[in-house]
Amino acid sequence: MKKRQLTYCLLFALLLACLGLRAQNLFTGAAGERIQVCTDRTMYVSGEKVYFSAVVYHLNENVNTEFSRIFYCELITPDGKKIAGRKFLLQNSTGQGCVSIPQETVSGIYFLKCYTRFMRNAGTHQYKYVMLKIINPFKSEVLTGNYAHDTTVQGGNSMKLPGTDESMTIISGKNTFAPREKVRLSIIGNTGKEPPAALSLSVIPESTYNDVATMADRNPNGSGTGLFLPETRGISLSGQVIGKESGKPVPNARVNLSVIGDKDILVVLTDSNGRFIFALAPFHGNRDLFLCSEATGSVTPEILIDNDFCSKQVYLHSPRFALDADESKAALKLAVNSKITAIFNKDTLSHDYPGEENKTPFYGKPTEVLEMENYIDMPTLDEYFSELPVMVKLKKVRGKKHFWFLNAQADMALYDPLVLVDWVAVNDIEKVLAMPPQTIERIELVNTLYIKGNITFGGIISFVSKKNDFAGIDLPASGKFINYNFLDTCSGNVPSPPLHRNFPDSRNTVYWNPAVQTNTQGVAGISFTVPDTPGRYYILLRATSKTGEVTLTKETFFVKND
Repeated sequence: MKKRQLTYCLLFALLLACLGLRAQNLFTGAAGERIQVCTDRTMYVSGEKVYFSAVVYHLNENVNTEFSRIFYCELITPDGKKIAGRKFLLQNSTGQGCVSIPQETVSGIYFLKCYTRFMRNAGTHQYKYVMLKIINPFKSEVLTGNYAHDTTVQGGNSMKLPGTDESMTIISGKNTFAPREKVRLSIIGNTGKEPPAALSLSVIPESTYNDVATMADRNPNGSGTGLFLPETRGISLSGQVIGKESGKPVPNARVNLSVIGDKDILVVLTDSNGRFIFALAPFHGNRDLFLCSEATGSVTPEILIDNDFCSKQVYLHSPRFALDADESKAALKLAVNSKITAIFNKDTLSHDYPGEENKTPFYGKPTEVLEMENYIDMPTLDEYFSELPVMVKLKKVRGKKHFWFLNAQADMALYDPLVLVDWVAVNDIEKVLAMPPQTIERIELVNTLYIKGNITFGGIISFVSKKNDFAGIDLPASGKFINYNFLDTCSGNVPSPPLHRNFPDSRNTVYWNPAVQTNTQGVAGISFTVPDTPGRYYILLRATSKTGEVTLTKETFFVKND
């Protein structure tokens, strides 16, 4: 037995050493991670959405490994106050998304702040900031900015003015269209040039896009502690366990995480600094989580959770909010169209994400299931385990009750079983046994060693309540419920023409494609329908290279009623 345990320990130590070497290589390569972002417009009306595409790249061009799989975007004021924020998936280092501007947002200069979790170690000056003008036609207030825009000072991640891309050509056939006429574009690229990492195309009214250079944070805040690991597998949640009495980190503490409504559980141990990190499932929208940590000895654990969005103060120089004559005309059209769209069209962004829960428990088919209705009523749960011929029994160790499985596998006795109530881990057996039996629908048993994360359990005992309400158990005091924002998404190539022919077509962004795909000859075909609003429109084709450089190809056309 001792030899086997020694072998397990040696293998585990070797695994940790290999993972440590790999982690060092990851950090070395990911130190220069940056992000580039293109938005559909730079002028909006309160209540609209800001659409954008993103490319994550590395200052070291020799780094080919994809690190971050998630990027974060926030709508903020120049002094860093968060107005809205969302998280999006990266695939092959590119991604797309949108952020809704709250209806109550007053007119002013705002910024779209984008970054990855790993970039939080480098400091806020490395984030990407895109300056936006937002107009609220129903409020007279104007956001007070700092009225400074020093274009002579460039930050580390400032975007240069997009250069003209002579290697890309847009052909539309003509430059004047009637309302609701279909436009067919041909995009032709130079096949002798390396294809861009991302190619986005937007069709927008004139004077709603400005090529102004983006300033970096002038008061950078960098932690330099390496607290934030790159999200190489997906979205993550991290934090620290401290002793409630001492405030000191608690190393080697077990932390359990459950997504309410999902039949799974995550388990990790804290490191020497009491820190932990969970790689979460790719759920969408907001979900309730429960985290708890087991008390050890005289230490009462307290869980501190890292803010999923960067909360460090930023200070962005912004010009005085003003609209010139052309921008004022464009703003009026945007406001009118936005109001019409709100009346006739429904929001194209859905917040319902059905079917994401695991339909079966993470442990699969249990070894045995105790359906409570099949047995006579007993006053306590203790009696079900002592009187019935089940594979789980109760024993007392140093005055405390413990579950243990009747199993010929000797290793089972070395580990405590994992005890769940509605798929939430509960370590206090006395609280579990205090649950009224009439509130339990069934008990599922897994009579074998089970490894979850890097922790081994001597089987699983899963209590399922009748009302999915934890059977009224008093959950651990050290635990906490949080409402967590998982991934977000935007629907297709948005927005789209009205579904009903008699509805007015009042789109402000006529067409947006964050990921234009060209064939092997560098050619792509795009089609869209022009709106009812007459005027001049821009076709903006922006190519983002693998080193974060943006080039712009621009064409114009007119919509006329006659």
